[in-house]
Amino acid sequence: MSIYLIRHAQSLGNVNGKTESHASIPLTEYGHEQAQKLVDVLPPAKQIFISPFLRTRLTAEPILLRDQITPQVLDIQEFSYLSDTRCKNTTLEERKPWVDDYWNQADVNLVTSKGAESFANFYQRVTDFIVHLDSLKAHYQHDHLLVFSHGQFLQLLKMLVEQKRELSSQLMRDFRYALLNHQLDNTEFFIFK
Repeated sequence: MSIYLIRHAQSLGNVNGKTESHASIPLTEYGHEQAQKLVDVLPPAKQIFISPFLRTRLTAEPILLRDQITPQVLDIQEFSYLSDTRCKNTTLEERKPWVDDYWNQADVNLVTSKGAESFANFYQRVTDFIVHLDSLKAHYQHDHLLVFSHGQFLQLLKMLVEQKRELSSQLMRDFRYALLNHQLDNTEFFIFK
């Protein structure tokens, strides 16, 4: 069984570039090079999952071409606790005070504005996907499934697979600590077990 979980390649948002929306952030030139290198690292896929966000599709593109596969788009996108409207045309640095304020509150049900997601909703998306992957394990005894997703999504998934935890403010704080201190690098991957 091989289910590979892969963080997208370097995007404009990762290098403090101004972005229009969470979903439309493109890869940098270096990100495209990282994506191309995955062709030599990842095995041939029977199936590929991507998020609805452009950066996962662009990261998967060289593999999709290599393996002649049409990806399945799933609800495995990044955690968007700040709305597109609020973040439009801003950089990471400009968003930092909003980000810090959000995480300092550690309120799992907080929705900062229309179009944003609560940590509780994000937790549910991740746990639902873990259940989905568990149901697929038997199908990938001899074939490979490649999943292209995002740093925050994969970080929480990894934490919950390693240790089942209930939704809480403490989990939220621990998750933020992991993001700041042990974040997955762009194109880093691990195997779901």
